[in-house]
Amino acid sequence: MTACSVPSSPPVPRPVLLVVAALIADGEGRFLLAQRRPGGPLGLTWEFPGGKLHPGESPEAALVREMDEELGVDVEILAPWRFVSHPYEAFHLLMTVFHGRIVGERRPMAREVADWGWFRVEEMADLPMPPADLPLVAWLRQDFPE
Repeated sequence: MTACSVPSSPPVPRPVLLVVAALIADGEGRFLLAQRRPGGPLGLTWEFPGGKLHPGESPEAALVREMDEELGVDVEILAPWRFVSHPYEAFHLLMTVFHGRIVGERRPMAREVADWGWFRVEEMADLPMPPADLPLVAWLRQDFPE
């Protein structure tokens, strides 16, 4: 028989933070990642680019806006790829990740991020990443085997 502990008080509810991210490939087996700026939460970690939804904003519109703000690119949203639900200490993150592609003439630049780059899945294992992004790397290995 195993022991089961019952918490002495109910868990403290956390606000749910809705965010979106982009899965964008370059045609050479690499995926676009952005590096968070230093000094902020999870500073200098690498993540799939995107950000928070504004009130009343659709996930697709938020991702188009975030990609312009962070990396200066126009994107076409193709389809949802995965969802991530991850509890952080201060909030619970719910992230929708969309397949997308860069359209138009503009190329990525670090506008509201420290850096950006194209990475193969195996290279991502050596990068510091936010906890919520780690399942995405495992799913990439599964969905895009080399």
